[in-house]
Parts: sequence; C-alpha cells; structure tokens
Amino acid sequence: MFMIEKPKEIHLTAWKEMFEKSQKNNKSKHNFNLFWTSSLKEECFAFSAKNEGEFLGFIVASIFEGFFEKYLFLETIFVDQSYRKMGVGRALLNKVEEISLSLELDFFIHQVEKSNLVAQRLLNDYEKIDKMVYRKKFN
Repeated sequence: MFMIEKPKEIHLTAWKEMFEKSQKNNKSKHNFNLFWTSSLKEECFAFSAKNEGEFLGFIVASIFEGFFEKYLFLETIFVDQSYRKMGVGRALLNKVEEISLSLELDFFIHQVEKSNLVAQRLLNDYEKIDKMVYRKKFN
C-alpha cells in the first residue's frame, strides 16, 4: 500500500514536484520556499503519502491560537491525480485528525471550493460551517 511520513530534507525535490503539480489549477500561485520552511516549523504538521519511493500526495496543518480559541486547521492537501479515489487523501486526513485528537484541539478546514466535488466527498463526515471571508489586498 502506501506509508505516511514527515518531510525530510532528502525529499526536497519530490515535495517541490508535488507542490508544483498542486499549483497547476490554482489561481493564486504560492511560493514553494515559503511553503517548505513553514511546513518544517514545530507548530506545523506536514506529511506525505509515499509508495515504493513514489510520492502520492501531501498534507499540511497548523495550529491557530487566538485570544478566544485554539485549533488545528488544514493549510493544504494535495493528492496526485493518478492516485485519487484510492484512500490517499483519507489516510493523510486521518493522520492530521489523530494529531488533532492527541492535542485535544478541534480540526478546521477552510476554503473548499464549491466546484471541488472530490474534496467535498472526502469531507462528508465533517460539519459544514458557513462563514463569510473578507480580504483587503494591498498592492
């Protein structure tokens, strides 16, 4: 099957390739170097799914701590299109859910696109919370 493991410096190239694949349909392109250094931080939980040396996908979650609440939230999840609907996404989510449970924190997932039916099916056992999101962009 496949195994779930933490990122390692020796896997930098493979993570970069997966990250670039994840950005293909993303309207706002993200910076890999910032992603990589952030995913290695202590308050971040990053894992990849791997089978016989081949990387199938990744997940990154972070702890949010504010004045009134503290929780774990999903930064990003990506599964290579060739490996979707094979349990890879579920296994990655299960790993982060285990961490959330061990830390006694709720787990939130923000910004699932309405058109992303695959992700919505993956999250069918989650409670859907509708909130408005506002952003002010400074050029």
